[in-house]
Amino acid sequence: MLLSVSPRSLISSLALVSSAAIGAAVDAVNQAMDKDLLPLIEQRCMDCHDGEMKKGDIDFEFLRKPGEARHDIRLWGKVREQIRAGTMPPKAKQPLEQAQRDVFLRWIQSNEQAVLEMNESRPGLARSRRMNREEYNNTLRDLLGISKKPGDKFPADGAGGEGFANNADTLSLSPLLIEKYLEAADEAITEVRERGDLWARLLAPVTSDKLAPDVGAELALRPYLARAYRRTPAEADVQALLNVFRDAWKRKPNWDEAMKVMFKASLVSPKFLFIEEQARAHAKEPRRLDSHEMASRLSYLLWSSMPDDELLKLANENKLQDDAVLEAQVRRMLAHEKALAFTKNFAGQWLRFEEVFNTVDPDRRKFPDFNGDLRQAMYDEIFSFSDHLLRRNGRVLDFLDSDYSFLNEQLAKVYEVPDVKGKEMRLVKFNNPRRGGITSMAAILASTSYPQRTSPVLRGKWILEQLLGTPPPPPPPNVGQLPEDDRTLKETTLRKRLEAHRDKPACAGCHVRLDPPGFALENFDPIGKWRDTENGKPLDATGTMPGGKNFATPAEFRRLLMEDKNLFVRSFCTRLLGYATGRTVELHDQPTLLRLEKTLRDSDYHSEPLIIAIVKSAPFRSRL
Repeated sequence: MLLSVSPRSLISSLALVSSAAIGAAVDAVNQAMDKDLLPLIEQRCMDCHDGEMKKGDIDFEFLRKPGEARHDIRLWGKVREQIRAGTMPPKAKQPLEQAQRDVFLRWIQSNEQAVLEMNESRPGLARSRRMNREEYNNTLRDLLGISKKPGDKFPADGAGGEGFANNADTLSLSPLLIEKYLEAADEAITEVRERGDLWARLLAPVTSDKLAPDVGAELALRPYLARAYRRTPAEADVQALLNVFRDAWKRKPNWDEAMKVMFKASLVSPKFLFIEEQARAHAKEPRRLDSHEMASRLSYLLWSSMPDDELLKLANENKLQDDAVLEAQVRRMLAHEKALAFTKNFAGQWLRFEEVFNTVDPDRRKFPDFNGDLRQAMYDEIFSFSDHLLRRNGRVLDFLDSDYSFLNEQLAKVYEVPDVKGKEMRLVKFNNPRRGGITSMAAILASTSYPQRTSPVLRGKWILEQLLGTPPPPPPPNVGQLPEDDRTLKETTLRKRLEAHRDKPACAGCHVRLDPPGFALENFDPIGKWRDTENGKPLDATGTMPGGKNFATPAEFRRLLMEDKNLFVRSFCTRLLGYATGRTVELHDQPTLLRLEKTLRDSDYHSEPLIIAIVKSAPFRSRL
């Protein structure tokens, strides 16, 4: 006998089965925690990591009760790294037996699988935030057509969340900034007035000078405000600005001057300055962002600016809820030159290559090849390389190792790459394995050096923190300093001084992780030039990574990074999700994070499928 089952009933039944299976997987992980892992942690870890000691700011007491925090994959990723590297327990303690190591590693793997299968839970609260300086400048450019950047005069935006300046928690609004907004609005509208073409474009909807003043003002205001506020404005918003026009007209019946006052008022409105998400009182179930909210989220993610006419048209037609439309828009927007802002603001802040302009100042007597043009070429190389990977669907593992980069003649001479002529940056294949990926790029090597010498510690810290997402703890007080100039180390080398420093018990735990990546780059001087000696002494660029893997050259070190690429993949996905959502990646985002990692692996590590997956994910397109 055939049974008739409705599609809705079938979907509901499958959902129940799926939820039951997920619950069983989580229950199994919790049971394994209580039966196998927690007794081991109580025995071997809790004396240093309880509520009182909290060494390394890690307190394992929360594991004694089931809960969401038990499944924190970022915490357990750090534990796995320490166990594999043999740095925990510390040398002073009895090491874990292989069977004990296996208990940890099996449970961590099982936990990740259970989290991967979890349903996406709460997507995060609705958050409105002000535009940061970069977004403000770009929005004025696209709204008004001006060339000035009045936002450059604002106080610097602090970084938050996963290290980016688009985080709602750090984008506060001070009295000083309000004054700056007033000045910037005046500067922007003044430029528009001085450039007749821009003023005429702003007033284009007004086709007759026979209209009543406020009628003409309304004709110009409505289409402008739909763009400035990134949605069809509420009638109350339109009338509020028309009242500003009327008041200005009463004081001085000059239509252009009254229009200028009205437009300035719009530029200091919270509806313009803030990227808004509508909150709902006492919301318990998540909601999809509406199409206008999605238009802004897309445009400020990929362009650091307002939506263009196509995005606003799709929003007005309520089409930005459709997955196929979202995919097409991501591809279109990445191909547009405005998406250079995505490279600048995501990659620049993640990799910190903007610091080549802020901190790099090598001693010109010791490094005479350095000048302003080389500084610019350093920046242009890593920018072009990052842009190639992020906007052209590149393979993001090339950040770790590649056989090419983007060079011009001056930088090619520093790199000893022949047959590169002219100032223009172009893709160049390397003719030897000395260089590859971003760890051998001059912008990174120079910004992690001192004016007169390299710094294995700064370079190692940068690799651990920016690439692998495993930052070392801050150094203890009174740690001491090495000389600022390696020429003062007449009887020894910088490496030997560092190794002596590492032998101190208080320093060994950090430096066993910090030093090897830094030593791997010692063949590169503070401007990124290859060297075989340090002040006449042979350089030793060999090292042993935690866990016992050896390298003898930068190429072998990069190979080890590629072998342990999962650390980079998690760090990269976390950073990109944090940048896209404008907040810290939380526990409830972790099922999404693991799915993003899977997307990246399944697409052979190409960037475009990952960006599309983020845009379609619950943390990006839904709110409570």
